[in-house]
Amino acid sequence: MKSVNQLMAAATNLPAVEPTQAIPVSPETTEVVNALFRKLRGIFPAWRQAWPSTEALNAAKEEWIKGFAAEGIRSLEQIEFGIQNCRKTKKPFAPSVGEFIALCKPSPEDFGMPPVADAWIEALMGTYSHEAVHLAAKATGLFDLRGAKQDDKGLRQRFDRNYEVILRRAQDGQPLDGKILTGIGHDSQKSELELANERADRQAQARIIQQGIPADGASARALLMAKFGKRAS
Repeated sequence: MKSVNQLMAAATNLPAVEPTQAIPVSPETTEVVNALFRKLRGIFPAWRQAWPSTEALNAAKEEWIKGFAAEGIRSLEQIEFGIQNCRKTKKPFAPSVGEFIALCKPSPEDFGMPPVADAWIEALMGTYSHEAVHLAAKATGLFDLRGAKQDDKGLRQRFDRNYEVILRRAQDGQPLDGKILTGIGHDSQKSELELANERADRQAQARIIQQGIPADGASARALLMAKFGKRAS
């Protein structure tokens, strides 16, 4: 007979389903959920308060599968992360499905990444304490971030969403880089005005470089001093 750890390691990821549709429960999914509940009963000695009978236990499993589908909990890595956090709670009572789902979702700090609020400030300043912030900023749009204000709600939502995608990659053990195809800040979802402004900015920068016009104050002063035959101090 397979151990709980073997089942959790061997089972495939839970299927992606729409929460409004009937949820197909595969044998693999059944094994994962059964293994999960066995682990929860081992962690929480007062689990019978939540599931006093076999009928209540089976009904809970059905509700948990629906909750996982609705909240995007589909990988074994997410479930195992939730189990690890359950061990840290040191409470006798088993969590509700909502509480367990919250435990499955890591914070950026769990992977050495800055909190979302700090990452947003870093993205606006263009200084990155972690590669994840840089990747999220690029997916959001470096041009947009360069002239943005801290209270720009629309841009903040785009950045937060992209940062969350990268956090999920870290949790799943995937490479952090890679194009975020569904990112809200993708060019195909920008207005014509935004795209035109970006093109104009790039063209202006290209002309500056081509004509040798200094792009910063120090370079401009050096050029001016050179015209007068003096060396900038």
